[in-house]
Amino acid sequence: MATMGVSKASLRGLRINERIAKMREQAAKFAPPTIKVAPKDETMRRLLQHPRAGGFRADGFAEWPDDLFTHRRIQDGDVKVVENEHSGGKPQHRKHDDSAA
Repeated sequence: MATMGVSKASLRGLRINERIAKMREQAAKFAPPTIKVAPKDETMRRLLQHPRAGGFRADGFAEWPDDLFTHRRIQDGDVKVVENEHSGGKPQHRKHDDSAA
């Protein structure tokens, strides 16, 4: 069983709740960056789901991983990036080279 960077030795002697908390804390450190996206229309909201993150919420957006699937949906125009409320701009995400295609 993979413990996401937490060794079995470091978990010995801890109670179950403490073990779970330590593993969750470690998993949060290695969580992939996400992008907040919204569908272009109601049809996309009903039909489109990310393979790992799922569909859209009722309030109009979803937090999807910053991966190729998400960038492809943005490029196709199926979803749009929602501005980040805290920074006032688009969230930071990696750029993809279209020249290699």
